Amino acid sequence: MNMPHRLNREWVDDGMPTGRCMVRVLVVGGGLAGLSAALEATTAGHHVVALERSSRIGGRATSQPLDGFAIGYGPHLLLKNGPLHSIAKRLSRVRLAVSPLRPHRTEVLGHGMIRPTGDLHQASLHKRALKANDTGHPIVQGANLLANWGTNNTARMQALNKSQLLVSNEGWAGLVGRMAAALDEVGVFIECGLEVTRIEQGTVHLSNGRTIETDVIVLACGAKKARRLLSDIDSTATEQHFSRLKRITASTIEVALDAKPFGDRHALVDVERQMSILDYIGIQPKLGPNGSHLAAIAVGGLAHDAGATRFDSAEQRLAALEAFLDERALGWRNHIVQDGRQANITVHDAGAFKINPLAFKDHGVVLAGAWVENEHELADGAVSSGRKAGRLISKITG
Repeated sequence: MNMPHRLNREWVDDGMPTGRCMVRVLVVGGGLAGLSAALEATTAGHHVVALERSSRIGGRATSQPLDGFAIGYGPHLLLKNGPLHSIAKRLSRVRLAVSPLRPHRTEVLGHGMIRPTGDLHQASLHKRALKANDTGHPIVQGANLLANWGTNNTARMQALNKSQLLVSNEGWAGLVGRMAAALDEVGVFIECGLEVTRIEQGTVHLSNGRTIETDVIVLACGAKKARRLLSDIDSTATEQHFSRLKRITASTIEVALDAKPFGDRHALVDVERQMSILDYIGIQPKLGPNGSHLAAIAVGGLAHDAGATRFDSAEQRLAALEAFLDERALGWRNHIVQDGRQANITVHDAGAFKINPLAFKDHGVVLAGAWVENEHELADGAVSSGRKAGRLISKITG
């Protein structure tokens, strides 16, 4: 994506110090956490190289434009002025067009709209329950599922009630593109198609036999991969930290349709089945051509997920999600322009416990990802953690 962009020290505006002594930084992972870490480290004056195992950057935040629709890996809503929204705005002079998910067009199945427009009394009760974070109330449960997909971040849930969870007109690919363009402008090299097989203090080994010497390694490659790499250098500490993470997975379906079988709703949530459907184009009409872009998700329910087991396999969960779409978006199968499905994708690598980013600093490693300590979740957690990792490089290099 070609757009005017900017990268300078002024976008680091939260008062935290940045390093001034240039060191060699190798970022492992080209998702949101890795790109954010690379941006922050570059802004601090370090020499940065980033590696990505897959053929393109973005990780779970990537999307593919197909027939005018950006098909990705399940629904997500930007927190207004949160880490991802803020960085996307700062890195380009091109205005980011966003529209909010509206509570009066968001239905919790069996309990009505989050903010019903025709019943002031009911709307007041719902608002009161959300403000008090009454976790026993079905409206609060529905809002929490829609905002967080399996965790309990009060800020995101309250943002939904205030119409501050957003869909952008650029989709995931546009947001990632802004970050990549800024890095390219300052000469940060992101090499795709390279897998890291082993790390040592100051050395990274690649699957093609190459080795790269570095002063600091930022592991932004996901909890599972980071755990495997760190086990080789400190198995005891790795088990101590990573065994406390609680993974939550999901099945997702994204379909571009030439019709609007979902009506004028923005979103529907089924608390009991832990499923939801959003219409991206219903929320943000600039996102695609006429029709609808439905993003459906079924959260958790497998034996390894945190919470109750409801499905024997990811494939069974995906089939149940298709049946949910059959119920709530009648005839959607007859109007498919493009679609994408994921039987099993990790939504959260961490539950209540997150890992200290400097847990392995004695080995020259900083951690980054939504599973690393920060106040945010999902994509915002990845960006927040990546920026923090970039700032913490000076803690290792002195």
